[in-house]
Amino acid sequence: MVLLSLMRAVADKAECTLGVVHVNHQLRPESEEEERYLEAFCKENDLFFYSERWLENQTSGNLEVRARKFRYSFFTRIMEEYSYDTLMTAHHMDDQAETILMRLTRGSVLRSLSGIRAKRSFGAGRLIRPLLIFSKDELKAFAKQQNIVYFEDSSNHSDTYFRNRIRHHVVPYLKEENSNFLEHVSSFSRQITLADELIQEMTTAKYREWVTKIDTGWQLDLRAFQKESRSFQYFFLQLFLYETLVEKGVAFNQEQFDNLYAVLRRSAPQKTVTLEKGWRFIKEYDTVLLIQPQLVQADSYTLNVGEGVFLSEKEWISLSRWDEPVAEPEVVQAWEQEERLVSGESSLPLKIRHRNDGDRIALTPVLTKRLNRLFIDKKIPNSSREKAWVILTDRNEILWVPQFANSYLSIPAETDKIHYRLLYKTGE
Repeated sequence: MVLLSLMRAVADKAECTLGVVHVNHQLRPESEEEERYLEAFCKENDLFFYSERWLENQTSGNLEVRARKFRYSFFTRIMEEYSYDTLMTAHHMDDQAETILMRLTRGSVLRSLSGIRAKRSFGAGRLIRPLLIFSKDELKAFAKQQNIVYFEDSSNHSDTYFRNRIRHHVVPYLKEENSNFLEHVSSFSRQITLADELIQEMTTAKYREWVTKIDTGWQLDLRAFQKESRSFQYFFLQLFLYETLVEKGVAFNQEQFDNLYAVLRRSAPQKTVTLEKGWRFIKEYDTVLLIQPQLVQADSYTLNVGEGVFLSEKEWISLSRWDEPVAEPEVVQAWEQEERLVSGESSLPLKIRHRNDGDRIALTPVLTKRLNRLFIDKKIPNSSREKAWVILTDRNEILWVPQFANSYLSIPAETDKIHYRLLYKTGE
């Protein structure tokens, strides 16, 4: 209400249109009265008023996080629908101190320790918080002096929430220790913000050079990364995770970050770390992959003569007589291809699956080799091993591992009268 009062005083001079956006979370009995008062206030003062009620199940999950997500989604929608370019919230210096103390306690990376940003991009415009330079006591005193009606959220008095425990038991003690505590926290926040801006300026150019967007996530070139200093690597990794996972709503704390950083520093050529929401951080030789959770798809297929099947969105395989044309779907016609001629004596239908432990491939009539060993010898990354398809006869004899290995069993004998043709195609 203080923010609204101040903005009304400058709206005409600043030539801006004011609107009030309100969410009734329906968590307190008095929220109905507050909504009615605000609606009447806006009507009396010719202000646009936009209101929404939160109707979700309010007894499960993280209530604060879900309520905030709903609130800011509504703000974004109103900005887009009614062409507002600026959202303003009334966060103050006490909110800043509480936020930074909470993040320190939980363990956050440097960028998060800047606390609540005074301004940032938001929706189709920007979000600004002009009252961060004032304490809550100063705002209350101003409201009293100007006879501004405001409502105190009764849930602020409960110690159920972590923020309230910080507010009631930690901040007052620190204020007693130093009356300038809030100002010092605000200064700390500004310094962290400036430091983070400098770090981003230094690392963003490398990000554009080293990071590639791929169908399943992102890929980082480790060869260039590993030539940099430890400090540069450390903060580059933070930028990498923020620009990718955090933008997708995947959170991580300082402990998790340190674990990922250690993976990159170790000499082990391959390592996979599972992150929030099923994302995977994969180090394999000279590359890091951030892979999104995969959609469920079939683990195995059968293939008869004259048939073709999509193994994934970017893989297709068919089996035909060697002297007959293959009916290819239009989408695969320009894809890269490999093909193998297979003996007409092969037991059909062919089977297609991912590799199993103990799989062996016949390289000669007298020599077989475990697929796992073959992959290791060729330094095939784990992620590629997991995605590799194995083509077998109906008797479970491996004929072919497209892109990686060919069995001597797939080579037709000179006496064969009929050959089959396996065609494997991949798209970008």
